[in-house]
Amino acid sequence: MADEIHPHSVQPDRPARPPAESRKETIERVLGEADEAQNVHAREELVDPTSRRGVNRAVAKRALVLAAVGAVLGAVLALVLSFLPGPVETDTVPGTIGYMIVVGIVFAVIFGLIGTLILLAREDGRVEREVERATGRDAPPPASPSDPKYDVDGS
Repeated sequence: MADEIHPHSVQPDRPARPPAESRKETIERVLGEADEAQNVHAREELVDPTSRRGVNRAVAKRALVLAAVGAVLGAVLALVLSFLPGPVETDTVPGTIGYMIVVGIVFAVIFGLIGTLILLAREDGRVEREVERATGRDAPPPASPSDPKYDVDGS
């Protein structure tokens, strides 16, 4: 009955709770529908290409380095600000050390987050360039990816 063709004015009466299909069956069904709709043979990528290249490790390593640089810069800035007269002037050594720690942590988080976002944007640009090469599109779009010399290395 499900394979019957109905006129446009009549809707088939489907069950309220259709039988659930497994993940594997769903993927096979969707890939089959995509094959029919696009007249191509779709395949499932089992592993993200960026994780195969070790980009996660490289981004994490560079983000930690940027966070360390931010922590040092924040601590130095806090030390300088603690000696200058103003609202952040500290009177004791423990107060200065505590202020340096807090500002260092804040700068480390900011540097690490911004650095990670920049590195991931570069990786997206690399993946976009590879897709354009594979599909044969030669003309770069208006927002073309960045220069390949800035790509994230998997080392």
